[in-house]
Amino acid sequence: MKLFVGILLIGTTALFAASSKLDDKTGLVWQDNKDVATLEKSHAEAQVYCQNLILDGFEDWRLPTLKEAYTIVDLSRDRPALKKGFKMRLSDRFWTDTAVAKNPDKEAWRLSMSYGETEPYKKARAYRVRCVRGTFAK
Repeated sequence: MKLFVGILLIGTTALFAASSKLDDKTGLVWQDNKDVATLEKSHAEAQVYCQNLILDGFEDWRLPTLKEAYTIVDLSRDRPALKKGFKMRLSDRFWTDTAVAKNPDKEAWRLSMSYGETEPYKKARAYRVRCVRGTFAK
């Protein structure tokens, strides 16, 4: 019976981790399923999408801050400038939850994964979304 429980536990762990990626360095867990490659949303839609996301058995997803999003950038790579280990490897632009200080109602920071550059942009535009969960451990 213990062997069966152990096999079930290992299988369940592998199943739950199939659509997300743990960053061992920061402790953050990143969405890494097909939605990352297919969805484009406005900033407000991206926030709602992450808040409503249920993935790998978790419901506490959110849009990452600019600081959090930049932790998955690898500047020694390009197109995409993304750390190893992610299945969804896109050079697209992704929303962050960080508003632009001089125009917080209309602009937020986005991260381009081509070369890892960041830039402010209008919240009404549609860009890719990669949700995150967990607490950023420095």
